[in-house]
Amino acid sequence: MKKTHLIYIGILVTCSAAIITCWLAFTAPVQEWTNAPLTTVEILQDSVNLQTLHYDDHPDIIFIIKNTGKHPLIIRDIVTTCGCTAPQWDKSPVLSGKTKDIKVTFKPNSLGRFNKTIQVLCNTSSKIHELKLDGNVIE
Repeated sequence: MKKTHLIYIGILVTCSAAIITCWLAFTAPVQEWTNAPLTTVEILQDSVNLQTLHYDDHPDIIFIIKNTGKHPLIIRDIVTTCGCTAPQWDKSPVLSGKTKDIKVTFKPNSLGRFNKTIQVLCNTSSKIHELKLDGNVIE
């Protein structure tokens, strides 16, 4: 009876180790981004006031980011504060001296004043650059 328990415990430990190994393998950060040389950027206009817009309006806002450093700029991700802002961008690196458009579509989900933050994660010393949208939504 005791031998059977040891076999079950051995199988349980082996399965647990396999599950943990697989989980760690698939959640590891992207090495090419974390090891990328740092560069510098300039965001030509990091804040946009949309003034007053109607609830059914879905404006597209273009933010322009310029690589002012010597190494390619890698935009790893763009994170928004809510589902009402949807960013789109070309995922290829931005060469030194070149620019890239970040298009943000705003779809209001409530009436009234709003302040939205869009975070651009890239290979610069500050890692995160914030873009802002604000305005007022009416019926």
